[in-house]
Amino acid sequence: MKEMIYGVSSRYSFGQWEHIVFHFNDMDSAQKWLHTECHNFCERELMNRANAIKLAGFEAVKNALEYDEYNF
Repeated sequence: MKEMIYGVSSRYSFGQWEHIVFHFNDMDSAQKWLHTECHNFCERELMNRANAIKLAGFEAVKNALEYDEYNF
């Protein structure tokens, strides 16, 4: 089974980190998301599930949004 790719968008706001987690089925979509400019001063990273949980927490990864390139 192919391991899912997770993207974590992190932003430091008012003294705390906020994370939004996406999941991707293929590396092409993940790379497109990673290199899409966003104007909210966030940092984007691609990682596996274990690292996403370490960074953003289990609940955020469990509720990860499915990447839809048409929304970006």
